[in-house]
Amino acid sequence: MKSLLMLCVLGASAAIAGDKKFELRGDAKKGEEVYKTYCHLCHGERGDGTGHIGKGLSTKPVNFTDPKNSAHLTEEFTYRLVKDGAAAHGRTVLMIPWAGVLKDQQIRDVAAWTLKLVAEARVDGGVVAPKKQ
Repeated sequence: MKSLLMLCVLGASAAIAGDKKFELRGDAKKGEEVYKTYCHLCHGERGDGTGHIGKGLSTKPVNFTDPKNSAHLTEEFTYRLVKDGAAAHGRTVLMIPWAGVLKDQQIRDVAAWTLKLVAEARVDGGVVAPKKQ
């Protein structure tokens, strides 16, 4: 009986924790600097996926300026891709996890910067997509 009660409590706790909305809390301006230091070589100076290294990769880096990419690049997903690497989310191994290199706030900031590029493309391309999950 004690075990059943404990399972119920743990299950309820997990359900409550799962309802919490993700908040990026990133600073796009600071993220621009992180991007220029670490990301531009693959994703390009303008975020269009044409960086020096990115051009030679078998799987091309995400083009943040393509409005078609805005639907799946939510705040939480973008943060997790940068933090965990794309392979952790069923995507290419070429996007490495940055958690060992960047501090959590830097990851949040660079995610905010890339989402700013996505938002600008969404407006320019006339595509309406969700900003959050």
